[in-house]
Amino acid sequence: MSNSTVKLNLFLLFASWFAAGVGCAPPSPPNVVVVLIDALRADHLSAYGYERATSPNLELLAAESVVFTNAHAQSPWTKPSVPTLFTSLYPVQHGVYEGEAHGRSGGLESDVLGEHHDTLAEHFATAGYETVAWVNNAHLEEAHGFAQGFVRYEHESFDAGEINSRFFEFLDTAGSRPFFAYLHYLDVHWPFQPGAEFRDRFGEADGSTLFDRKSWRGLRDGINNGTVVLSPADETRLGRLHDAAILAFDRRLGELVDALRQRGLLENTVLLITSDHGEELLDHGRVGHGGTLYREVIEIPLLVRVPGGRARLAHEPARLVDVLPTLLAAAGLPEADGVEGRDLLASHAELPELVAETRHKRTYRVSVREGPWKYVRTYRAARGPRSSDPSETDHRVRPGMRVKAKGLFTADGGLRARKLSLKDAGDQDLELTGPIDAVDVERMALRVRGQSIDAEDVLAADGSAVVSVLSVGDWVKVEAQAGRNGVLVADEIELVSDEDRDDEVEGIVTRVEPGPDEALRLVVGPVVVTIDDDTRLRGFDAAGPVTPVASPAPAPADDPFQPTVLLSDAAPPFEHELLNLALDPEERVDVAADEPERLAGMQARLEAWLTRMAAHPRTRSARRTLDAATVEELRILGYVE
Repeated sequence: MSNSTVKLNLFLLFASWFAAGVGCAPPSPPNVVVVLIDALRADHLSAYGYERATSPNLELLAAESVVFTNAHAQSPWTKPSVPTLFTSLYPVQHGVYEGEAHGRSGGLESDVLGEHHDTLAEHFATAGYETVAWVNNAHLEEAHGFAQGFVRYEHESFDAGEINSRFFEFLDTAGSRPFFAYLHYLDVHWPFQPGAEFRDRFGEADGSTLFDRKSWRGLRDGINNGTVVLSPADETRLGRLHDAAILAFDRRLGELVDALRQRGLLENTVLLITSDHGEELLDHGRVGHGGTLYREVIEIPLLVRVPGGRARLAHEPARLVDVLPTLLAAAGLPEADGVEGRDLLASHAELPELVAETRHKRTYRVSVREGPWKYVRTYRAARGPRSSDPSETDHRVRPGMRVKAKGLFTADGGLRARKLSLKDAGDQDLELTGPIDAVDVERMALRVRGQSIDAEDVLAADGSAVVSVLSVGDWVKVEAQAGRNGVLVADEIELVSDEDRDDEVEGIVTRVEPGPDEALRLVVGPVVVTIDDDTRLRGFDAAGPVTPVASPAPAPADDPFQPTVLLSDAAPPFEHELLNLALDPEERVDVAADEPERLAGMQARLEAWLTRMAAHPRTRSARRTLDAATVEELRILGYVE
């Protein structure tokens, strides 16, 4: 050790003694603010090099922040992703996967974050921080475990302006205690409705009218299942509206930073900006998020501004699982035990593992990345054998019942039901809703979803002129009686508004028979309706609402996606992809067949992660029944039919 070093150390030691002797107070703990912009993908931000100026205020903040250019979510949608941020655990560990699972009662249920998990807010509350949150997302209700550790947790359907207003009011009335604030904004999430001031900022509609409807209910599903076909103008408009929504939010972000700066708080605040996942914009032919693990839903923005505004670009991988340890370290708090993440502001000799996962019903998808290579494995569990117990839900459907089925018509004219409701059997009419396939003005006839309809009786009073105003593609609701040769004789035909466009059939069940893959087929008039374990049944003498549970339930022994099962001979069959992001950054070409050695190496890497997860088993999440207001919020966002 040099003499100069010794002198410097002695000086620092003497200075610390002197400060203690004269009563100098240590620096106050910093405030901590987490801003999460739901469904914000990094590559649509001008702060990340995007060609459109979508984020000017974020760019200004980036000039004072550590900007992580290679940040990843551990799941492609909110329900599993936010618990990962809160706990620094993978979804397989905290057990929160499902946001609107079909319950045995016929209602919808949602996974609950267990109270045994130590959350980010709980760490700060233990350290004496005032903990507050303003959250807009129906999946993050207080009753589902997300308010743990918060003294004030407000969950409502408010926009960014309202969240800011409530946060600013808190800032003006807060005491001297440091605070931890979590702000969850939904303004960039589907549906993209940025408001008149921003709607055409990146170009006008150019002939696209698809997104002019007031309600986008069902539009996302229609695009993904092919019943709604986008024109080139529609595709362009979709991207512009998404970018306009980002720009509209960016203004609110600027207001937030200014509010902290003007109140003299910014220089004693750790400010972290991120997202829980990205958004598919037809990158792989779909819109939305949650089902795939491609880059558009996994790569996210992540910026951290610390007091003093030290700025740099950080190209090493970063993850949402790293947020908790990073913020604890930045605030000078003790390290958390049993977490998966690490402090992003510290140096590390090794690169972190990059794993993402998602699980819905009988499908589990997991990916692992190493350098430019990405391996994606998709497990699909078979349906179990159907019970012979007549109390089981699907056995409650009997011939003679009147039902309404909503779902998707298939090429053979049948309907695969997402929802089946029991109706009043007093009405014998068949009701069919869908787009018109063909119009025959001379014969006064229509064809809707492959069903021939004689419209002469209902339209005769007005003549063929009435038929002539109906066009192929128009959505109609037809009330009809069965006629000869399978033709339906219409009693009433009415046009269906954009907001009510759901494929559905309602009528008397004439036959119930076994279908493929343990499904059931119901014959309703001329339509064969298929129901399976994914079909939500309503009104069939259900057992009543599920009693809310406050504590986690143990994982069932037959869970096909437990890591121990996936590593055994009992693992469900799987499909996989190997992607080379150096040559294929859009992740479109599966090279598994061409790279057997690399494939084997990536498989081993995934199985090593599964082995580590199996060594630390966690209990599965409990579930709570969703109330009607929450279901309606999810419907507006496109999660529920």
